[in-house]
Amino acid sequence: MRTDWLLALALAYERNTAQNPIPPDELFALLPDEARQRLERRRQEICADDEAKVTGWLGQTLDDLRQRVRQKRLALDARIHPSHIAAVLRDEPTYIQRLLLASLPAPMGAAVARALRQSQARLSSDDLAPVAAALNAVRQRLLGQFISPDQIAPLTAFDELTEAELQRTAQAAGIAELGLAGYDLPTTEAVTALLRRFSEADARAVAARIAALRAQPAPAAARREFARRIVQSALTHHKRDPELAATLGWQVIAAALPAGCDANRLAFTFQKLTPKLARRLQEWLDAPPAAARPALQAQLFQEILGLAQRHRNEAVSDLPARASALE
Repeated sequence: MRTDWLLALALAYERNTAQNPIPPDELFALLPDEARQRLERRRQEICADDEAKVTGWLGQTLDDLRQRVRQKRLALDARIHPSHIAAVLRDEPTYIQRLLLASLPAPMGAAVARALRQSQARLSSDDLAPVAAALNAVRQRLLGQFISPDQIAPLTAFDELTEAELQRTAQAAGIAELGLAGYDLPTTEAVTALLRRFSEADARAVAARIAALRAQPAPAAARREFARRIVQSALTHHKRDPELAATLGWQVIAAALPAGCDANRLAFTFQKLTPKLARRLQEWLDAPPAAARPALQAQLFQEILGLAQRHRNEAVSDLPARASALE
């Protein structure tokens, strides 16, 4: 359906622009190759009909799009961390805070209310009607502070992760990196010394990862060297961190993000995390614990996507709705 909407908009623009119309080919040139080819195939299919059928299809498709836009409801992505919403609302008058909290879905509203040290009154639509205009203005301002999924569509498996899934992905990334760093350790004693730095559960996972890697063809030397450097940095600068494996995983994620995330996708990820963790990630983006060239960054990002997809597959049976309407 999105392909038809894009095609209809392009054809309508070509037909209705009074001066210097832009052909669809020039508009399509702005798109990635795969999307452009898909649109071109669809255009050939539509334009193969006679003019009356093309005009009928164009009118119906544009009408469908207009209806979709009119029906689109204000939505706040359910993955946004409540602390960020609370930070936006903190400077609002108390009564405005209470009104907006009352319009949020109960679980999210309760979490934001706790952060604001407020209670979440449940009000009906009749209760909110007298202040609808003011409440809508606050809603718009609130929504404008965050990146919506529509702004970065299509979402990758990494984009789809909730905060809890991001945490599990970071933990898995840390274990995987430790396995790579331990791959070249020459003796059992050296491996044991590495494993002693971690909890029993993490140590078992790292040992299993090392064994699995050694049963396969050797990973690329450049990849192993990066793992050695970033693990050594983590062991030096975060040696007292009780969640060292997860911290290392977040550092690997930070090293990978430039290859797969523009500014909007970064903001979309950061808004799902606590402000403290988002600041740490930004620090590691600005000053990487271990430098990685673009080709290695791209490899790291593909590895993170693989871990993200695995966690998405594990969670697919109990996924909640990802957008909560502001009612």
